[in-house]
Amino acid sequence: MKEVKDFLKDPDRNQVVIRYTGKRMNVACDWAKFRNPILMFLRAFLNEVLGNLPPCSLKNHLYRLMGVKIGRDVAICPKVSLDPLFPELITIENGVTLGWGCKIFTHELTTDKIKLGRVVVGERALVGGYSLIRAGVTIGKNSIVSACSAVNRNVEDGDVVAGIPVEKISGGRR
Repeated sequence: MKEVKDFLKDPDRNQVVIRYTGKRMNVACDWAKFRNPILMFLRAFLNEVLGNLPPCSLKNHLYRLMGVKIGRDVAICPKVSLDPLFPELITIENGVTLGWGCKIFTHELTTDKIKLGRVVVGERALVGGYSLIRAGVTIGKNSIVSACSAVNRNVEDGDVVAGIPVEKISGGRR
């Protein structure tokens, strides 16, 4: 799909919603038209293997090979899942901790559209275990996302958020 390629080439665009006009009943059946299936399967396999490792520099290096932009001193706990379909849309800045089992999505497929969005986790942010980050979200530096939260909107620098969907609990941390 030309729209997907155009979005991936333009780092200034944070998200895009593309209407599906294919012949299948939903866009999820046609995902192979906008991503290389072999590369996708390789990334998915690597994501599963890495999900069982403790935080370490080797794990971060292998995620970088998948296309994720990862800063230094990043701790990615076990069972974390980084979107294997569009990992190049994820940026994890220096000093971030991703808690056990959290998930970061860069795409959302529905029956009639695909949404792609860049995800940025700012410097020294903490994302609590089993949290979910949706496509197109930026989590500000020095912020905290409480465990089991669904981040469906941007989190400002220094804010503490929690809930499904997230709500601000406090701000101005650090």
